[in-house]
This record gives sequence, C-alpha cells and structure tokens, in this order.
Amino acid sequence: MPYDFTTWDRNCLEEQTTPLAGSVPGTVPAWLRGSLLLDGPGRLTFGETEFNHVFDGAALLQKFTFSETGITFTSRFLQSYAYQTNLEHQQVVVSEFGTTGKSVAKSKLAKLGDKFAFDKMFSDNAPVGVVKFGGEYYCITEAPFLHKIDPATLSTVSKIDLHKELGINSHCPNPHTLTDGTTINVLHGVGATGPKYDIVAFPSTPPQGKDHVFSKPQKLGSVDARWKLNPCHMHTFGLTQHYIVLLEQPLTIDVKAMVANTIRDKPFIGGMEWLENKLVKIHLVNRETGKEVKQKVKCEQFFFMHIINCFEKDNHIIIDVNTYDKPDLLYAFHLKNLRENNATLGSKLDGGKVKRIVLPLEVSDKAAPEQNLVTLSGTKAQAHRQKDGSLLLTPDVVAPHAYEIPTINPSNHAKPYRYFYGNCGDMTQTTGKVGKVDMEAGQVKEWSEDGLYSGIALFVPRPGSTSEDDGVVLVTLLHGSDKKKITLLVLNAADMAELTRVTFTTPSDIPRSLHGTYIHA
Repeated sequence: MPYDFTTWDRNCLEEQTTPLAGSVPGTVPAWLRGSLLLDGPGRLTFGETEFNHVFDGAALLQKFTFSETGITFTSRFLQSYAYQTNLEHQQVVVSEFGTTGKSVAKSKLAKLGDKFAFDKMFSDNAPVGVVKFGGEYYCITEAPFLHKIDPATLSTVSKIDLHKELGINSHCPNPHTLTDGTTINVLHGVGATGPKYDIVAFPSTPPQGKDHVFSKPQKLGSVDARWKLNPCHMHTFGLTQHYIVLLEQPLTIDVKAMVANTIRDKPFIGGMEWLENKLVKIHLVNRETGKEVKQKVKCEQFFFMHIINCFEKDNHIIIDVNTYDKPDLLYAFHLKNLRENNATLGSKLDGGKVKRIVLPLEVSDKAAPEQNLVTLSGTKAQAHRQKDGSLLLTPDVVAPHAYEIPTINPSNHAKPYRYFYGNCGDMTQTTGKVGKVDMEAGQVKEWSEDGLYSGIALFVPRPGSTSEDDGVVLVTLLHGSDKKKITLLVLNAADMAELTRVTFTTPSDIPRSLHGTYIHA
C-alpha cells in the first residue's frame, strides 16, 4: 500500500459541538491541562457543488481539551461570510484559492461589480490557523480578514477587515507573538513604487477607545518587492533578537494574470507564477532602527512554506527552513489529482529537505570569491562574495526530508536551539511519520505506525522545565481506513516514546488541520 492521500480528502458535514469523551490508556502528564486548538479546511461540498482544491474547504475548528477527568474532542465551523453564503445558496458561491465560485447576482453589471469588490474577490474563509492578537484568538489566512473566536466554545465572535482598516491586500498568516503580548507581522500592500512588505507590531492591548488592536500598528520597517508586478508568496518570515528576516522566494503573484483571471472566472492559483532560475533574495531589517541592512544577499533557488527558526550566533544569522525544489505540492493537492493518482502520487512528489542557511553579518570588501565567509563551526553552509559585492549563500542540508508544520520549544523562539518536531515529507510509505530533528547532530528520531498519518504535531513544554526537550509532543493522527476517526497521540518529547493515545469517532469525516496552537488552562 502506498501513502494514502484520502487522508487529505475528507468532507466534514456535521460539527461536533457536544464534547466527545475518549478512553485514555497509559498516562497523561498531570501538568497537561488546557486545549489543543486546530484550524483547517473542513467542508468540501455545498449542495451538488464541490471545491477543486484541498485548501479551499470551509474552515473547521477542532479542539482537544485536557482536564482532570480525561480528554474530550469538539469541532465547529467558522462562521465566515464565505461559509454562510455557500450554505445559504447550497452551492460554492465565494471563490477560493483553487475554485471559482458561481455568482448569484442577477444582472451582468452586478456580477462584474462582485468580481472587483475586494471583499467579494477575496474569500474571508480562514482555514490556515489560530493566532493571538492583543490577548484574543483569531482565525487567519493570507487574505486580510481575521475572525475573532471564543476558544472555549469555538463560536465566531466578530470579523476584522484589514483591507478597510489598513489598506492592505494580504498578510502573512504566521505572525510572531512576543512574550509581552506584542504581535509582529508582515503586511502586503502597494506603495508609490509598487508592491511592498510592511513590517508592523500590533500592541498587546487595544489603544484607548478601541475594542481591538488593529487600527494603528507600529511600523517597524518596510521593504519594496523586487519584482514590481510580481510580489512574492510569503507564508512565514523569520525573527531574531535584532532582525526581521524576509525570504523573497521566486513563487510570486502575477498581478496582471490575477486581474485577467478575475475577468475570466479563473481561480487564484492560476495567477501564481514560479520564476524559473531566479534566486531567493534575503532581506534583513533591523528591529530597532527599521532600516534594511544594505548588504545584498541571495540564496540558491527553493520553494518554502515554513521557516523553522532563526537566531544569531557568533556574528552570523542562522535561518532554518523546510525547502523544496519547486512549488509542485501546491498544484498536486487538487482533489481530482489526489483521487486519480492516489496510488502513484507519493513517489512523484518532492519530499523536501531541512536546510540551514548561514548569513555572515560582517563581510570584507576584499574577500576573494572562492573564500567561504561562514566561519561558524558545525555547519557546511557557505557564503561567497560576488564581483558586485553581493553575497551568494549555499545552505547546508540537515535532513533528507522536510518536517512540516515545524514546532519548537517556545522559549527558544528567535534564539539558539537544538530540536524541532514536524511531519515527515516523505510520502512514499504507508505511514505518516512525525519526527524529532536534532539540528546539531543532523539526526532524526521518528514515530510511526502503519495506517496512521500525522496531521499536526505541537510541542508543549513541561512547566518549570530547564532542558529544551522536556515536555510532550501532541500529535493528531488520521486513519487511512476510517474517515470518521481521529487519534490524539501524546509523545514524550525527549525520546519520542508513546505516553498515551485516545481515539474519537464522529458522525462525519474528520479532515486534516493546517496549523494548531496550545492554550494553557
């Protein structure tokens, strides 16, 4: 049996609002009290119509709650405009990443108006993740719409339109929330010279007289896009003690194609362009001054979704990232492709690699082109000064496969670290592995079981812990044989040994989530 891609093809039609209790063999640590909150595409059909792409599904929140009496499971759909409209009309009305919705406007003029109305052209469906702004929890996606939710009930409270608030077109769906409650994010807008990436900080509490933190963020810096009609796709960005790190990859949004596709009723994914033979450009912005470091830096070409961690060490910037040769994964997850090629797709997909990029902060203008300017010990990464004074970086391959939706000890965020956890990108086998990657030793310790496929892995540190891997890894497991089952696995983070697992069976399909967060009780 090859990798089972039906675990990506799950259509949930019924919420689980009443907590389901599961029997728990083994031992749940007594300190593990709180909730694992997940977000992802859940519903794929409305009436007789169906979305084309896995990522288009209506957002479904899933929650595992840990208490003294055991573990429970609940789920609820995000009440976005897209979800409510599709539900009302019992068809896909609102366009998504890979699907064009069918207009319900009666006149041609009204239909044209819908196409170019910003809040109609871009869906407010938010299936990417749950993030924290100003002490509140919001569902997020790349489009500039946020939905405040109640993490206790999973109910949708309100909606924030950042296009109206701040005039932006999109934003990074993986912001960084600091220990003081400040949240840093990258907003994508258009300036006098074209597309730009604005780096802003949202405060920990709303300004006086405001009921949310989004009205006036502090601007930390701004970077112009290098291609004026092709801003890049930026799913994550990096943060170190002194710098914001932007990786401008050659997967871009073709502005002209987007406009043409809107007129022709073609989906968003058709406007994305991979610029062959273009390198990754690295921007460093000083967190204190807001100025971009003048040194021009480029890296060998790759596609990426998730930066694992960034930090500073011995006058170098270290950027750890899951990389792929090309963005083929995005196109592979059309439902038609998954269904027709389930048996062979895994052997054709790039499983990615974990790479370490090292950027020296001090570069002599007398350095010879053949001289490796990376003086950091323990890495094979290279940096060479080019004739024009720019740096060309060659990463070090740490692991032969990517480990996606990476999770680390939050105490090591933006600091030196050793371990991270994630889902193995190798889709040639019958198991969906979860791995612990040792970035210093270049070794991976994995957990797997035939017929189970890891969805989200999340590290939760033990309160009072002093070692980096003292805690547990919570892993959601989908069953290849039963679409209505989901298992929550609790692993000891130090040795990846199983502590316990609990399985829930629901009335409808259990879909994959894309990201998760842990909320302490």
